[in-house]
Amino acid sequence: MVDKVLSGRDVVVFGAGGALGAGVAAAVAEAGAVVQAADRVIPAADRRLADVRYHAVDVLDDTSVAALLDSGPAPWAVLNTIGGFAPRRPLAQLDVAELTAQLQLNLVSAAIITSHALRVMQGRGQGRIVHTASRAGVVSTGAGFAYSVSKLGVLHLVAMAADEVRGSGITVNCVVPSIIDTPANREAMPSADHQAWPKVSDIARGYLYLASPDSSPVNGATLPV
Repeated sequence: MVDKVLSGRDVVVFGAGGALGAGVAAAVAEAGAVVQAADRVIPAADRRLADVRYHAVDVLDDTSVAALLDSGPAPWAVLNTIGGFAPRRPLAQLDVAELTAQLQLNLVSAAIITSHALRVMQGRGQGRIVHTASRAGVVSTGAGFAYSVSKLGVLHLVAMAADEVRGSGITVNCVVPSIIDTPANREAMPSADHQAWPKVSDIARGYLYLASPDSSPVNGATLPV
């Protein structure tokens, strides 16, 4: 039996249409949260969770994100599982459009979500914000520059936001996966040892902990999984 650590608490999950986001939404719903699930496109009916409200939200549209977070009570937690990936390429072959797209999808979206989450949480003096970065953001080999630098930006965003909210009852933290066992990743790397990859359900527990009231002393953390 799962502890209802989020019983009755309002939680917004961005990116809930993806494999990771769906797993995180399921974990917090099972923990008793009242879940609002947001993504660019609402998932098909057979992929939606019972008792979860779904919203179509463009996370690069400041007004759209603001409208969702203003549409009900200030959420206890805002969990951002959105992430885009770009493959490795030599810097001599830099694709400027790809770099811009990665910065928009990974960093700008996280900044917009953080801005509005803080705005609504500060009025109640408590809350949890949890973002998603990547191990690629802290290494200089094995990942493409566009993806790596955009995830590094997310890590810096978390550090700066955590400094701003210190002592306020709000915390800002980040989950940092190495790789996630999803159908898309398996398709992209068919010869890898998929059994060794962290599973979505395992990673979701990290978000669940950082979203829980018990995580109050943890602020500015980057949780590797």
